[in-house]
Amino acid sequence: MLTKVLYMGLLLLLIIGAGMCEDQAGIAENATVGMDNVTVDANVTSNVTAEAAPLSLQYIWSLSLSSGEQITMALNQSGSELFGSAKYEGAEPWNGVVVGSVSDSSVDLVLTALMGKSLVPMVLKGSYSEDTITGTYSVYSPTGVVESGKFTAMWINPDTSVYTPAVIPEAAAPAPAAQTNTTETEQTTTTTQPTQLSTRFFDVKEKKEEIFSSPASIIPPAMGMSALT
Repeated sequence: MLTKVLYMGLLLLLIIGAGMCEDQAGIAENATVGMDNVTVDANVTSNVTAEAAPLSLQYIWSLSLSSGEQITMALNQSGSELFGSAKYEGAEPWNGVVVGSVSDSSVDLVLTALMGKSLVPMVLKGSYSEDTITGTYSVYSPTGVVESGKFTAMWINPDTSVYTPAVIPEAAAPAPAAQTNTTETEQTTTTTQPTQLSTRFFDVKEKKEEIFSSPASIIPPAMGMSALT
């Protein structure tokens, strides 16, 4: 009887031990799956963060318009916001400012040029690929679009601090030609007037010898020519 009880106890212990091993294996498996899920979540978060980071466009760019103009831009960047300077160094040079943004590969810019005393805005919409921005542009005036076409921009220098603005020549002051001519005319008139007066009047003292040496000059005016007969 005692032997049967012992066998029954051993069998019960084996059954209980097997159950505990299965539970521990299940717990370990669940823990492993949980760690795998955590790793997957971390990878997904890392990928999302990498995708959210905007493209870096902080360079000096050479911008070519389909109309033939060659413009230089220096773009700085803060997150997705773009800002900087622009210049044109052709026959009529100008300087300007640039603002815009980048989203994924899309790039939107507004370049405002100071041409003489006028502000001329240019809107550029393009996409970035392989160190190049390509797209379309439109130049605006107060009445609407005055020019449009395509553009290509390639970065030429990563150091925007070396950018220098275009040199704008100063307008020459107009010469006062009208005032000079008037002054010369007045001086000529003033000089010629005494000459005209000198033909009408003369100094009697200078001609006294000629006057009194002639017999006719001493005849009283009232006598006339009859006094000589």
